[in-house]
Amino acid sequence: MPTEPTIDPIALREAEVAQYDQNIALYTTILGTLPTEWPARLEHFKGRKDHQQAVAEVDDLDDVELLAQLLYSEQVKASIRAEKLERTKAAAILAALKA
Repeated sequence: MPTEPTIDPIALREAEVAQYDQNIALYTTILGTLPTEWPARLEHFKGRKDHQQAVAEVDDLDDVELLAQLLYSEQVKASIRAEKLERTKAAAILAALKA
């Protein structure tokens, strides 16, 4: 009878932490390609969740592009924060497993 493969919980958690590190590095690289300084004329859109509506409210096409990039940079920052949170939890579980 074939035996069930052994699952190593420590190796799984190490891989999980490594995946979070890779995601953080990727998002950080993406963030480096985007503008992050909000010009005064677009500042009132900062933090808006309805990105499509926000972009629809802008007439100048150059500002549409800039606003889209700024809103995306905010999304990327949120993704970095979320990945760091999850990595911290996974690292704590990994430390407990190794203890």
